[in-house]
Amino acid sequence: MGLQTIDRAVTVLRALSGSGEAGLRLIDLQKDLRLTKPTLHRLLSALVTHGLVAHDAATRRYRLGQELALLGWSVAHRQQDLRTVAAHSASLLAEQTGDTVFVVVRSGFDTVCIERCTGAYPIKALTVDIGTRRPLGVGAGGIAMLAGLAPAECTAILDAVGDRLASQTRATATQLRAAVRDARRNGYAVSNGFVTEGVRALSVAIRDFRGEPMAALGIAAILPRIPDRRMPELARALDRECRRIESRLLAAGVPERDSPSARQKRRAR
Repeated sequence: MGLQTIDRAVTVLRALSGSGEAGLRLIDLQKDLRLTKPTLHRLLSALVTHGLVAHDAATRRYRLGQELALLGWSVAHRQQDLRTVAAHSASLLAEQTGDTVFVVVRSGFDTVCIERCTGAYPIKALTVDIGTRRPLGVGAGGIAMLAGLAPAECTAILDAVGDRLASQTRATATQLRAAVRDARRNGYAVSNGFVTEGVRALSVAIRDFRGEPMAALGIAAILPRIPDRRMPELARALDRECRRIESRLLAAGVPERDSPSARQKRRAR
């Protein structure tokens, strides 16, 4: 199997991961991925054969297969699952703030929501569901991760997902780039109505042992709940929980991989 075929298969899986239980039709995938019908059909047939994709003959829709879950369960458990570790912090923050707390992870040029907890405040800001896949740059979590990357890599990603961003965020390219610069300067990202009008969100990146952003923890609420004067307090709470998550993941991981350069990079943040 050539590298191009593998790349295309991964692209198909990622596209299906964003469709949830509804799945996608062949024509939908063909339009989104810009592959020829014969090529796409061969890829899907192979993925169905291996159980990585399921096909509903009645609806003619494709969705992710059970074999993917089995492969995920087979991952070595030396390192704690990020969702398990982050869920405690998300729940704690939702209880303390009364607002909606979310955790998103990076997946290539996308983010995927893996946890969401709601606080007691009656008006909820539910701008993302568990399993939602969006390009990096949509929402405060994506902005926080982009800000943690080298500027050249950040620019390359924004250029690559530009067409998708235009249809999934209310922010312009100029506003997104400014938000990334602000996040680098402030240490936290802000989305001012970029996803839903009247909703403000703050987010801080969660970094791996190398100091690279792999996920983000954020808080979202209607704008009156997060006035400017409250933002520093929420940012400190997010940063505190992100550092706790990182420490737990590092303690459960492989210590020898925590190189001196990585430790130095984390201390510099």
